[in-house]
Amino acid sequence: MYDENTLFDRIERLRALLKENELDALIVNREDEHLSEYIPPECERLAYITGFTGSAGTAVILTNSDIIKNQENKMWLTDSSGKEQPIRNSCALFVDGRYVLQAQEQTPNTLYDTFHYQKITMGNWLKAILKNNKRIGIDPRCISWKAKNSLQKELDFSKITLIPTESNLIDRIWPEKAENKPEQAYIYEDKFNGCPSVEKRHLIAEELKKRHLDATIISKSESVNWLLNVRGHDVPCLPVVNSFIAVYNCEHVEWYVSPQKIRSQNMSDFQHHFGNIDYYSEDELIKLTERLGKDHASVYIDPDSTNSWLIELLQSKGCKLTFGPDFCDMPKAKKNPTEVQGMKRSHLRDAIAMCRFLAWLDHLTAPLITENSDDQPHSAGWNLARTFDEAKISDQLFKFRKEQKAFLENSFDTISALGPNASIVHYNHINLGHPRSLGQDPMYLVDSGGHYVDGTTDITRTILVGSGLTDEMQERFTLVLKGLIALHSIHFPKGTYGISLDVLARAPLWQNGLNYDHGTGHGVGQCLNVHEGPQSFSQHGKPVPMEPGMITSIEPGFYKNGEYGIRCENLSVVETVRIGENQTEMLTLTPITFVPFDIRLIKKDLLTEEEKLWINNYHMQVREIVKEHLSDFEISWLLKATAAI
Repeated sequence: MYDENTLFDRIERLRALLKENELDALIVNREDEHLSEYIPPECERLAYITGFTGSAGTAVILTNSDIIKNQENKMWLTDSSGKEQPIRNSCALFVDGRYVLQAQEQTPNTLYDTFHYQKITMGNWLKAILKNNKRIGIDPRCISWKAKNSLQKELDFSKITLIPTESNLIDRIWPEKAENKPEQAYIYEDKFNGCPSVEKRHLIAEELKKRHLDATIISKSESVNWLLNVRGHDVPCLPVVNSFIAVYNCEHVEWYVSPQKIRSQNMSDFQHHFGNIDYYSEDELIKLTERLGKDHASVYIDPDSTNSWLIELLQSKGCKLTFGPDFCDMPKAKKNPTEVQGMKRSHLRDAIAMCRFLAWLDHLTAPLITENSDDQPHSAGWNLARTFDEAKISDQLFKFRKEQKAFLENSFDTISALGPNASIVHYNHINLGHPRSLGQDPMYLVDSGGHYVDGTTDITRTILVGSGLTDEMQERFTLVLKGLIALHSIHFPKGTYGISLDVLARAPLWQNGLNYDHGTGHGVGQCLNVHEGPQSFSQHGKPVPMEPGMITSIEPGFYKNGEYGIRCENLSVVETVRIGENQTEMLTLTPITFVPFDIRLIKKDLLTEEEKLWINNYHMQVREIVKEHLSDFEISWLLKATAAI
């Protein structure tokens, strides 16, 4: 994203500022004050100082670069697997498994060491380098209270102290930083949400009464928007109005939102929609903490989704805090019938767009698959296909989605990846050099989704687009698909955690000594965050039971570094079924994504008869659902793409 010299200059300006503030290092998180995964451009501070554009990561910049340079012998750290990792630089970037390759690609290795944070922690890195009584700067508005306390506890033994900065120091060296332009909030109608805001707030108030608490403060914008049934345009790919809310046990509500986001002429519509609530500027959060502290109020707050600045302010004012998960998390995750139907409608439109796209792509790439000889003249179709790169293909998919009724925007930046680029789990052709062109690789991975007024989609397909397909590629595609089928086929009892089901998707790969370094599935919001908790299929997920109405992705994958990547992804809804002679009530993961898998990539002899039957039945459903919405050309493609195997 940025060249080495630009980043070096920024780091040096930052170091001068750190010296002024008597700090020995600075931690830079990729969060804003709402701690959301998706943030507005003016909050992309981690990208500004590192060049890394992924959605999760943390950097540490030492004030004194000579600490590493002056070491006579190279410094080493032992990771969780017992492997020795060298420390070469006075700056480090910590990311999860999805982003290791991307971070190494985007961030100069002459400035930053890159680590998988589950193998080497930031705390261990700091303790290995810094001596006792060092001061580490951190913006308390951009880290959760729980994360900050956990890190400080890890550093206590070495007498290293986290020092809250009064302002964000990255902002002070960012003269060209974009200005925040408030966007208008809008009402998310009850015909889409299925439950008026007044009813949702009543449930929150009842929960407070049951626990003998006075109020709760909610910082996560997705929760605020869900609770008030509003949406906005403050963040790309996340249709929210960034704001805070306080809910009292008497059902009184205070909304802390920029006044510029609600036009005065629309105020009566909002009041009619909400009922009577009070409006305050976000700047007045300090006054809220003072009022609550003066009354010695008991306040419920989520330590994972509330920034450290706000919680420490409440504590300093004399509030009695009770910690626990955001009250909105579970009811937001358990979609009501109206929300489920909206999600299904949006997935029908998305399936139409995806099938039209795949038909177009198949027609475009057919010459690349059949004309595989280099010593013969190629057709006009072959030459045309070679002019398309990852960017143009992604743009064409967006065009098909945009044509669908009620489409709002992409639900995340499309991952449009050919060949070796697909081995980077969250590859983005915009941020990683030049887009790769068709004609060099047999497979193409596209992970994409859309926000519609009544739902949110997320789908990944791996597609044959050229010659050179190997038995290994087919075998690993089939193992990934078997993992997806396993989760779609399982029946499980109520109370089962997603973490317990994750193994089913990995088992076919594990049996062959293979794995993937990301979660198998995440919750999905309704016209909200495409990555929604608290449920997930993940080895590192929270112990949250799967419950009816939850919408969850299923997305196993396999990635061969520098060669290719494979992922298959559907969204599913948790539904109740009755099984066996006793009609025992169980749960199942019913697909709501209906787009063909590329049967040309399947190695059929690796499938059981039951798995073949599942694929054939699924493809028959795809035909029935999508066929009437396609052109004759697209129907011809669909019949071929969904042929029985």
